[in-house]
Amino acid sequence: MNPTPVPGLVSVVMLVRNRLEYTRRALASLARASGDFEIVVVDNGSDDGTAEYLAALDHPRPLTVLRHEDDRGGSERRNVGAAVARGEFLFFLDNDVLVDDTDVVEVLAAELAADRGLGAVSPLLLYPGDGALVQCAGGASTADGRIGPVGRGRQLGPRHREHREQSWAPTAALMVRHDSFRRVGGFDESFDPVSLCEDVDLCCRLRADGERLRYVGSVAMRHFEGTTFNHVGHDKLPIWKRHMRVIRSRWAELFAAGPAHTAADLEWVPVEKDYADLDRPRVSVLADPDSASADLSFFASDRVLATAEPADVRVVLVGADPVPAVRGVRVVGVADPDVRVLLSAARTHSAPWALRDGTRLVETVPAEGVVVRAPDTAAALTALRRGLHVLLGKYAVDDLARLVDAARQAPGRCSVDLPWAHHPQLVEVGKAVAEGRAEGFTVRLEQPEGRDVVTELGPDALDAVERVLGVPVTDLKTVTATRSRVRAAAVAGNLSGTIDLGWGEPRFHLSVTGIAATADLVAPPVSGAYADFVGALRGGPTPLTDLDAVAGLFDVVLEWRAEVAALLGM
Repeated sequence: MNPTPVPGLVSVVMLVRNRLEYTRRALASLARASGDFEIVVVDNGSDDGTAEYLAALDHPRPLTVLRHEDDRGGSERRNVGAAVARGEFLFFLDNDVLVDDTDVVEVLAAELAADRGLGAVSPLLLYPGDGALVQCAGGASTADGRIGPVGRGRQLGPRHREHREQSWAPTAALMVRHDSFRRVGGFDESFDPVSLCEDVDLCCRLRADGERLRYVGSVAMRHFEGTTFNHVGHDKLPIWKRHMRVIRSRWAELFAAGPAHTAADLEWVPVEKDYADLDRPRVSVLADPDSASADLSFFASDRVLATAEPADVRVVLVGADPVPAVRGVRVVGVADPDVRVLLSAARTHSAPWALRDGTRLVETVPAEGVVVRAPDTAAALTALRRGLHVLLGKYAVDDLARLVDAARQAPGRCSVDLPWAHHPQLVEVGKAVAEGRAEGFTVRLEQPEGRDVVTELGPDALDAVERVLGVPVTDLKTVTATRSRVRAAAVAGNLSGTIDLGWGEPRFHLSVTGIAATADLVAPPVSGAYADFVGALRGGPTPLTDLDAVAGLFDVVLEWRAEVAALLGM
C-alpha cells in the first residue's frame, strides 16, 4: 500500500460496479491510448460477470484488479485504488468514459509535469456518438457558491478547446498529482455511499492547499453521462442537493476568491440520451427545453438502477455518547468540546470527521441524520433547517419550545431517544390494559449511576406509563428526593400511581393494579427509538417518539426536574 511513486508514470484508477458492457469498452479504448501508464480497476461488488471478465482479461497495459464483495461508495474505494497505484500522477476515470483523443493521458501528464503549481487537470468531456455535444468543458463556480459544468449540452466551439483555470473538475476524468492527493487526505469518505460532490470537495482542498486546477480542452474523452452504477437504493437528486449545501458551507470563502466564473458559464442545455445501442449512442438537444425534468439531467439512470434494498445512511453525533451499531448506518462525524472524548469517539466509530463545534459539524459533514446527545439546541435547529432528521437525547431537550416550533415548521423531522418505547413486554402490558380494567400503576426504574435522576430516567418512566395506559400523565408530585433516588405520586387519566427512580442494578418494573400482566425487565433495551430513527432515514414513517407527539411528556419532566432541584437546593 502507498508504494513510492514512479516518476512520469500515470496510474489510471477506474471504479466499476456492474455495467460490464461499459467497462469492456472503456478498457478497450485505453488500449489505444499512448503514454506510460498502468491501470488499477476497483471492482465495487459487481455480480454481473465483471469479476470473471477482469480475471481473464489480457490487457496490453499493466493491470491490477482489486475485488470487493460490497459497495461502500466511490470515495473510499477510489482511495483504496490510489493506495496501490505506483504512478506519479493518478488519473481517476469512470467506467463509462472512452478515450477520444489517443494522446489524452500523455497531454494531461505533460501539463502537470510542466507546472509544479498545478494540483490537478481534466480534459474536455463530450457526449458519445457521432456529434460534438459538450458534456463538461471544465468545472465552474460563482462567488455565491453556484457550482456546475461549463458548456453542458452545447455544440463544441473554440472556447471549449481552450486551456484555462477552473475551480473543480469531475472524477469522471480527473488527473491529480499523487503527492498532492496524499497530502490533502484523498477523497472525503463521509460523502459515501453515494459519490456526489466528493470531486468538488477534493478540488477545493487542493486549492485551499495552494495549488491550481487547469482545464485542458485540447484533448477529449467521451462520457456516457448518468450510467455509472455506484450504489443502489438511492434517489440521487436529493442527495446531490444535500451535498451541495455542505460544499457551500465548507468552501464559501474559496468560491468567493475565484477563479471567477459568471452565471452564464453554468447555463446548460437539456439533452436526450439514447444508449440502447452502445455502438451507436445518440445524444441530441431537447427540442423543447422547457419540458426538461430531473430524468433528463445527471440523475436520469438512477430510477432504472435503484433497487428495493435498504439505503445506507449516514449520521453525525453531537455529543460523543456512542450509538448502537446497525448494518448500513455509518457514523461519519462526531462533535464534542472535550478533545480527548472527541478523538476516542471518532476512533470508536471510524468517523472521518471530528470537530469540537456541533453546529459546524452539521453544516460541513454530509449526512441524512443527526444524533444530538448533549444540550446543543443550535446544532439541532441547524439540522432541522437543513432538512435532516434529528434524534435528541433526553439531556438535549433543553429548549423545548424552540425545538418543538422548529420541528413543526422546518423540513427536517425530530424525535427523542426513548429506548424502552417499543419493548415487547411493555407492549403486551398495554394490550392487557386495553382489554381489562386498570385500577392503578407502579413504576420502578433503576440503572447504573448517570448525571441526573429525573432527566435520565424520568422521560422513560413517564413514556412507559403513557404508552401502557393510553393516556398522558397529568399530575406529578415529588414525595421523596435525594441525589440518587426520587419518588413521586402521579396521575394518568383517572388512575393514580407511583413512580420510583434511582441508581442501582438495571431494572425496569411496571405493574398495573387489576391487570395480570406485568413487565419486569432486567436487561438494557436495544433502543426502539434509534431503530425508528434509522427507519425514518431510509424513508420509513415518522417515529412514534416524534418530538411533537411527546412534547407534553417533556413539559412534565422539565417541571419535575425543577421541583426536585428546588427541594435539594441545587
